[in-house]
Amino acid sequence: MRRIRSSVAIAADSWTAGVALALVCAGLPSPVRAAQPVSDAGPALPVAVAQVEVDVDRPPPELAAPPVAAVSHAQLLSASGRFAEAAQIYEAQWQTTADPRFLYHAAIARSRAGHHAIALRLLDECLRATSAMPESVRRHLEDARQREIEATVHVQVLLVEAGPNGPQAVPEGLAAAARISLRQLGPAGEPVPGNSFELSGRPLAGVHLDRGSWRVDVAAPDFMPATAVVEASQSWSLQLQRRKVVVDLRFAPERALRGAQLRLQAIDNPARTVIERPLAGPSATVSLTPGMWQLQVRARRHGADEYLTVRPGQPPIDVTLSRRKPVDDQQLKRDNKLLFGLFGGFAATYFTGIGLMLAGNSREKRAERRDAAVRDEAGVDPATSAEISPAQAAAIESAYPAAQLHRDLELAGKLHTAGGVIAGASLGSVATLVTLAVKAKRRALVIELGVGGMLAAGAGGWLGFAMGERERLLDDPNQRVAAARLERTDGSRIAAALLTGVGAGLVLFSGIALIHDAVDRRKRARAFASAPWAAPGLAGWSVAGRF
Repeated sequence: MRRIRSSVAIAADSWTAGVALALVCAGLPSPVRAAQPVSDAGPALPVAVAQVEVDVDRPPPELAAPPVAAVSHAQLLSASGRFAEAAQIYEAQWQTTADPRFLYHAAIARSRAGHHAIALRLLDECLRATSAMPESVRRHLEDARQREIEATVHVQVLLVEAGPNGPQAVPEGLAAAARISLRQLGPAGEPVPGNSFELSGRPLAGVHLDRGSWRVDVAAPDFMPATAVVEASQSWSLQLQRRKVVVDLRFAPERALRGAQLRLQAIDNPARTVIERPLAGPSATVSLTPGMWQLQVRARRHGADEYLTVRPGQPPIDVTLSRRKPVDDQQLKRDNKLLFGLFGGFAATYFTGIGLMLAGNSREKRAERRDAAVRDEAGVDPATSAEISPAQAAAIESAYPAAQLHRDLELAGKLHTAGGVIAGASLGSVATLVTLAVKAKRRALVIELGVGGMLAAGAGGWLGFAMGERERLLDDPNQRVAAARLERTDGSRIAAALLTGVGAGLVLFSGIALIHDAVDRRKRARAFASAPWAAPGLAGWSVAGRF
């Protein structure tokens, strides 16, 4: 498509050939002839005329302009150098006929006018419209497009707004609805005629612009219009300010507003603006930015939790306060402090129970060893159950009275029984600890409380019977009881003590957990709680509560 001609001979019957001739002739310098050298050696040598390289674009026949009157007018405008006006005619024909050939010629006219950014957009549209044309046509369009890209600057446009930690990107939903108007400015700051266009939404892949200054006007939903004059560079950061909307809030019933506190928090605003104020009457006027807001009212016995969608021209909003109810959450909360306390209770009861059992067992063994030593000194076999002589019995009684022996055995039994009950209670604390750790339902604690009560009652009766049997054997100080006779009641006594302790532990620790849960639910009814929140095109995490 590009040729080198040594001479220019163009027929005047074609308008296009005429334009080319004018461009070539305008670019040719006047003939340059060298001075004739004078030499004794011979005649002077003439210098040849300078050769000029002329690039002429010859589009494929498929892109030739249709023969209509509007095209002739556009060609005349181009011949007079009014390329921008000619491009507007081609673009109007494209809008009327949807013929992609008009797009191509409009792009060429825009390029000659110096509007390379618009020419590139027209060529992109032409490529989309000529997808069914031959490959040679598309290669020609791609070459033309590449020339326009080289003549422009790729700019990445960023829309930001003020945030708590500095500028933050405008939410994509709002940025996609923005309208960005671009107008090139001349050296003195005047608008360049015809070199302006508009973008719908922030261009994610950036935009190609002509070199120089540009005026940018941004109009985005929920934001104030913004204008900036910037140089075409790799990145633009345009800061927007949110609009302010005056909103009237009306609260009812008025008697429920005693000591009420109003709290408003922006949901979809990166600044997460929070407004807090006491309510002195049934109405309040606030200045809010458009978007989603969470409204909370906390009075002594009433409250309100609502989500508001604020828009320009927002009418008054009616808020109805309702009486607070307890938080009805069946799921137990895993409280680390409570779990640590229950574990401490388990350790304390377990080691205390084991210690008491060891102390009781040691006391009982000492009593048995002392009784055996006294019997041995009196000449009586400690293991025999045969009757002994009155002298031997008197010697034994004087050395270790039966009443003292019974008291030692009774104390040892009580220590042993108490240790069994307390050690069993540690097992009850383990059950409650597991229930809270897995965050079971609250009814699991209620079941533990009931089972523990029944177990404590039943095993307690059994323990009372076993202890009564042991006490009957030790009540008579005149009848010395051997340790072997008491051992027959130790099995039932220990088992009853452990079961009684398990029941008591279930009642005690599950009761503590239920009381803590009730207090925690009441506290959560007065404090803030978090929950997931979603709306069309939005998602997040909301904070709510009752006081």
